[in-house]
Amino acid sequence: MSEAPVEQEPAEEPSWPAGRLVVVYLAGLVAVGLLGGLLWHLLATPPSYTIGDDRGAIITERGLSQVFAMDIWYIIISLLLAIAFGVFSMWLFHWVGWPVALIAMAGAVLAGIVCWQFGHLLGPRDFAVRVSQANPGDRVPMDLDLHSAALVLVWPFAVNVPILLWSLWSAVRRRH
Repeated sequence: MSEAPVEQEPAEEPSWPAGRLVVVYLAGLVAVGLLGGLLWHLLATPPSYTIGDDRGAIITERGLSQVFAMDIWYIIISLLLAIAFGVFSMWLFHWVGWPVALIAMAGAVLAGIVCWQFGHLLGPRDFAVRVSQANPGDRVPMDLDLHSAALVLVWPFAVNVPILLWSLWSAVRRRH
């Protein structure tokens, strides 16, 4: 027994001109990255070093856990926003077919970098300068920064979740 062949749907044309699609996509990419950076700045609390009498910087064990927490907040924000960005990418470029996954991954990497750099820009920044100017007893917060650039790769992995689900749903819907 052989199954009846599945008919291919005709290729769908984009509803907007290509230039407008690119502008909307880039604007969405920047907006998602800026929102992520702002959320990261608001939610992550950089630990503080206390300046000792010998002008050495001391951090507590709790402060060390906050270093890890800064990265965790970035990951959580990245997962949520990358999934939303995947829905946006699929909505905008669903007519392209499988290359939408590559487009979304490239955009997600850029959005992740925008998120990272905007969060870092919002601060605190220039830790070395602030420590050198601090007096004994002062508390100097660390820079808001990632401790591994590889964490940006959360974005391209998470962005594909809605794209894969959309593709699966479309395939199941076509079979029935």
